[in-house]
Amino acid sequence: MNHIELVKRSIEFNSPDYLPMELVDVPGIYNAYGTLDPETVTYIPGTENFDSGWVTYHWTFSQMGKTKAGENLRKDEWGVIQKIPLDEHSTYIIEHSPFAESKEIKNYKFPSPEITEPFFEKTSEIIRSRYADRFICGYIDPGAFLIAYNIFGYQTFFIKLSEDIKLVIEVIDRIFQYHRALISKWKKAGAHMVNVIDEIAGNNGLFFSPEIWRKHFRRFYEDLFKHIHQENMYTGLLFDGDIRIILDDVLKMEIDVLQFVQPNVVGIKTLREKVKGKKCLKCSVDMMSTLACGTPEDVEKEAEILVGNLNSKKGGFICNVLRWHRPQYPVKNVIASVETFNKYRRK
Repeated sequence: MNHIELVKRSIEFNSPDYLPMELVDVPGIYNAYGTLDPETVTYIPGTENFDSGWVTYHWTFSQMGKTKAGENLRKDEWGVIQKIPLDEHSTYIIEHSPFAESKEIKNYKFPSPEITEPFFEKTSEIIRSRYADRFICGYIDPGAFLIAYNIFGYQTFFIKLSEDIKLVIEVIDRIFQYHRALISKWKKAGAHMVNVIDEIAGNNGLFFSPEIWRKHFRRFYEDLFKHIHQENMYTGLLFDGDIRIILDDVLKMEIDVLQFVQPNVVGIKTLREKVKGKKCLKCSVDMMSTLACGTPEDVEKEAEILVGNLNSKKGGFICNVLRWHRPQYPVKNVIASVETFNKYRRK
């Protein structure tokens, strides 16, 4: 069974031969939010025969020089200025949000999706020349809310959500229109699936009431997933944080794969009881707790629990392996996750 067929069978609960693995650190592709040269990326030992590649469109940048301290400054297509810290403990810092002042809102021009064409042309060539035999999961990261937080700034976003929700809805709508235009580009580039990463919750629940999400924002995700299916690709969603209060709503959407890189926040028991057998699950060892702060033995135990609770003979589970960058996770923990998942990857 080849890599592409294996992942498809897992998503469709069609009895894959073994447990599929999706890799973030794909040589030639992974760029850590534009802070890493993809050609310097090497395989994590034991992941060379990965099945699914995590391939992401983040932003298209224009460079703006450096700070006095020598930190790189860059502006994305949304007009947000980012600073890249010299240390590698964080990925980027927002230096300016275009909606920081009300006058900038009135004069704001949304970007054209065609600005992404160089990324998709380059990515398409890499996929064809190096990974044509692998399942390609095209990611949209950041999703609409993450982009909106950057455009407004977090504080202004939530003030506007309370005082001028029509403006927030308009901005979210325009961002989804932009992302909708990327779907055909992902298809042309060779993707088999499009996965959205977004953030509407923290570790203690949603940032706003579930009624607001259901009334004003759920429809945008529903429309995007339908559009992805119309392009004959699988759909995926990764919502960071504790989304248990809207999990039933999410399960009703046209989502093929639900992804969790912080499975302990929602709870592995919750995922087993509410999601297993209904949607394919894609999970890593918890990137904010166990993988970051645990021991290799903790990582091995959690990887075993994930597979034991969320996989089945018919499939429905894909393991994520994360090394990350800025900062990297402890090497021994990353290797422990790979070695544990690999126990289930061959008959």
